[in-house]
Amino acid sequence: MQFTQRQRPGWGKWRPFLAAIPVGLLLGFLGPFGSNPAYPTAARYAFWLGLTVAGVVAAVAAEAVLPRLRAGAIRIGAVALVSALPMTFVVAWTMSLLQPGRVFAPQQLPALFAAVAAVQLLIVYATTTTALPVDGAEGPGYAPAPPEPGAGAMPAAFPSALLSRLPAGIGSDIIALETEDHYLRVHAAGGSALILMRMADAVALLDPRLGAQVHRRWWVAEGAVAGVRTEGQRLFLCLTDKSLVPVGRTFSAAARARFAHGRDIGKPGQASAAGERPSVGGA
Repeated sequence: MQFTQRQRPGWGKWRPFLAAIPVGLLLGFLGPFGSNPAYPTAARYAFWLGLTVAGVVAAVAAEAVLPRLRAGAIRIGAVALVSALPMTFVVAWTMSLLQPGRVFAPQQLPALFAAVAAVQLLIVYATTTTALPVDGAEGPGYAPAPPEPGAGAMPAAFPSALLSRLPAGIGSDIIALETEDHYLRVHAAGGSALILMRMADAVALLDPRLGAQVHRRWWVAEGAVAGVRTEGQRLFLCLTDKSLVPVGRTFSAAARARFAHGRDIGKPGQASAAGERPSVGGA
């Protein structure tokens, strides 16, 4: 989960801060940075709880300035390192308040940065693993939560941020999205067109009720699925325009559950009407 992703209503937006509390209590108990026995117990716990909250704020800011990266260890490490830069000075200033006369010389800052980065890594990991995944952030095996009662009363619509990029000739009835190098091919009822957009960004714009990503290169519209086709362990979706779209292994369980209503039609290896080429397999 990324810090800047939308959270579910209620207390979900406070989850990173709530998840940081156990980290602060653990650090208060362990007393790193020489805080135990240098600080009284109450001051030590307040010191670490305050720093963990500040660490979450720094991580949110780091998340905002970093380029988009796939969720995982690399992103956690990058956020921890970037957020450790301002937190190094916050820690040095806070410790000078609690211990008047203590000053960190410039040559001491690299060692302090390394220690702060380790703490930030713990904070970012704790807050990331307790976050709620939403649009386009699915990991393997993730399936969207069912809509809340009344959520389907208003039909979902394709966002103008996507429709405004399409030529008027192909219409706005989108059937599928397909990745082509750094571009996205939009298959619609009136034809197809290439736009400069990443699949992850497009999926983040789309209401989950409109459809689902079924492959690292494919997103399909809910109403465009006419049937399903299995070939050994591989699953394909047959669309209303006669396209045959492969389903990736990591998306297979969610796709089977969502599109189980589709009848078994189509032929393996059938040419795709969108682009006039055979469907591409793989996960």
